[in-house]
Amino acid sequence: MNYGKKIKLLRTNLGLTQKDFASELSIPLSTLKKIESGVSNGLTAIEQILSNEKFVYLANWFFEPNNNELPKSKESSNSELKKELSLGLVNLPFYEISASAGMGMLIEVEEQANLISFEPEWLNKEIGVNPNDVFLMLVEGDSMYPTLKTGSMIMVNRHFNGLSDGIYVMRHEQNLLVKRLQLLPKGIIKVKSDNSLYEPWEINKENLDGTDIEIIGRVVWSGQRM
Repeated sequence: MNYGKKIKLLRTNLGLTQKDFASELSIPLSTLKKIESGVSNGLTAIEQILSNEKFVYLANWFFEPNNNELPKSKESSNSELKKELSLGLVNLPFYEISASAGMGMLIEVEEQANLISFEPEWLNKEIGVNPNDVFLMLVEGDSMYPTLKTGSMIMVNRHFNGLSDGIYVMRHEQNLLVKRLQLLPKGIIKVKSDNSLYEPWEINKENLDGTDIEIIGRVVWSGQRM
């Protein structure tokens, strides 16, 4: 089954150009053109569409072959969806938890509290991440100063391509930390602080099994007060 006609119907109903809709779905413009022209079946685009909570109500409609009438959302009208999506924003989860940049703090609650909006094109081109792979959290402590100040918001990419030198959020025993990691020979990883008052320490790559030590994700962006 080809889903291009329904995807095009949704796009035009929202009043979006192919370029804007492709940006919303975080797929190449060329891919969307192939889908709408019938060259590609569109399953990839549907997965992206249904991953957005605004479009969950369309799940059954996409797979009903003889239903070409776009249903209305139970939660909001199509005009409201058009207004929201015309802003060209995606919502990233912001967790009310802190990764300590000092000695480490015990994390007892990890519940999603808010959603914060970003432009998908900026995330893709400037930061180089898929919006579905990142989340936001806070930093506490001064061991990563001046790179990260206490109270800084950081964006963490869960799906990084291989471990390399950089700043990461990690679990160490019962502590959630944000540290700079440096890969050394023989599988040794040096855990460093940007604040020279803190001594570095080392772990073995073999110990990254998620039991006592786990890499949560790589820090790809930070926002902080000057």
